[in-house]
Amino acid sequence: MAKTRWINFTELKTLVPIRAVLERYGFLPGLVEKKPGKLVGACPLHGGKGKSSFHVDTERNIFNCFSSCGGGNVLDLVQKVESCTIRKAAEKLCDWYGLTFERGARSTGETQNSAKVSENSEPSADADKDEQAVNPPLARPLAKLNRDHPYLVERGLTVPTIKTFGVGHATRGIMRGRIAIPIHNDDGELVAYAGRAVDAELAKEKGKYRLPDNFKKAHVLFNLNRAREISTELIVVEGFFDAMKVHQAGFENVVALMGSTLSEHQEQLFLNYADRLTLMFDGDDAGNKCLREFYGKLRRRLYLKEIHLDEGEQPDTLHADRIRELLEP
Repeated sequence: MAKTRWINFTELKTLVPIRAVLERYGFLPGLVEKKPGKLVGACPLHGGKGKSSFHVDTERNIFNCFSSCGGGNVLDLVQKVESCTIRKAAEKLCDWYGLTFERGARSTGETQNSAKVSENSEPSADADKDEQAVNPPLARPLAKLNRDHPYLVERGLTVPTIKTFGVGHATRGIMRGRIAIPIHNDDGELVAYAGRAVDAELAKEKGKYRLPDNFKKAHVLFNLNRAREISTELIVVEGFFDAMKVHQAGFENVVALMGSTLSEHQEQLFLNYADRLTLMFDGDDAGNKCLREFYGKLRRRLYLKEIHLDEGEQPDTLHADRIRELLEP
């Protein structure tokens, strides 16, 4: 079946009846309808012996195993049965039920200031000029970045993490003297670089971070292009290095606001791609203010869970063991 790009997981999880998915997998005969819309039985996911450990609410389109499997929506159910990514689960549901999904529209109908690029693009003879013009639309990735810079080690990033995120020290162009951090939109298109000053004098003179003049960070969630492939439960942090350190600790479903304010565009992105958010903001006034914003705007539409950090703590300064202690169930 020819499909346009399905993106809106929120719409998908409500359109496909969970009863139909249970029937397709052959799980329905083992469940008893205790009352209208409520199915109960032994968990078919892990072969549990408890006769009432698995509950299904067909009206809310969710399931829950009270023994060991956890719960969720139809996407979660397919993921658990097939041991696959959320993308594969969504593809299966689309194929099974003949659904076609358009990309979720942006909240104001505006387009991203971006151009499609390849991370493996060969630098042209005009690479220096490209590096001078980092503002969107972006022609190609920065040609040369030093990925062995001591600053990256000091911030606790490992080689695999540095390679995954494509960060490095820029030795020329508009980002010279800064750690260049590629920023992608939710489609995976490279839209800008953020430049983090390494030298204290540069940071004092021209600011700690440098972003393209025309780039609107409020339109993007850092690392959403990777995180949305993993789960509809997203971990939300404030900054680039927060996200990279949490990712490095084993939680690839992490995104960053690139600040401490939730914009309307970012709010719409969360509604398009997630049903649960774990909020892990800095232990300071800005982090607490951001937490209040999320509850004020999203508490009625998404499940929110907050991770409380001690005063002065922030995710990028925590050891991996501490991050896992905070985030693991």
